[in-house]
Amino acid sequence: MKHSFYTLVILLFFTHSIHACSCAPFKLAEQQQREMQSECIFVGQVVEVNEDLTFEISVVESLDGGDVQGNVYIGQNWRYCYPYVENKGTWLFYGRIENGLFKVNSCGLSRSFSNPFTPISDSEEVKELMKKLEYKKLNEKESQDIIRKIQLIDMANEIHALRKKRDYGVTPNDV
Repeated sequence: MKHSFYTLVILLFFTHSIHACSCAPFKLAEQQQREMQSECIFVGQVVEVNEDLTFEISVVESLDGGDVQGNVYIGQNWRYCYPYVENKGTWLFYGRIENGLFKVNSCGLSRSFSNPFTPISDSEEVKELMKKLEYKKLNEKESQDIIRKIQLIDMANEIHALRKKRDYGVTPNDV
């Protein structure tokens, strides 16, 4: 009995400082609508990732008209929440400046071009590719390749919609 009590006390002590992040499931279109309200929306090149949860980004293209190409931000990952910037490369970023650091929106759509994981949209292109997954006998690699292609299509469509909004003042519902 004493052993159980001490175990409970130790667990409570250690879990007191843990702040977990729980991201609710969402539809891609709904999340895109929310993310379009972000302070900073841009394609950026992650040029450095550090062990202290920080990373360095160079803006490649502003998608909201507010960031200058070549501008460099120091970003900071959330300790326990997705998305987590851990690899160099090109990313689509949604976020804000907080205490002089760029912070991606927690549970948001910021993602790497090399791993563009998000829920899948309802676009016609995607529906056609999904049919291949449903009706063909594919091995795991073939299935993963199709899913990656779908995610890249969704990302390209999202970036296209953001460019239209930036360039023409088109509302997201019109895209």
